[in-house]
Amino acid sequence: MSAVPRDPLPFPVAEGVGIFIGIVAWNVLTAGELELLRASLIAAGGALVWYGARRWLSGKNDRTPRA
Repeated sequence: MSAVPRDPLPFPVAEGVGIFIGIVAWNVLTAGELELLRASLIAAGGALVWYGARRWLSGKNDRTPRA
């Protein structure tokens, strides 16, 4: 029995950029400051969590039932 190869999951770059822009905009509108380092760290963490969740869910759906 051979497994069919799948394409690897792409890293969610667009989601990370969206989180970054949202945090920068929120900081500018509320405090009037640009905290780019903080926003980039939060966006990178969010993208990693998003990637991990997608990978975990895709692995969860691939399980074959055992007899």
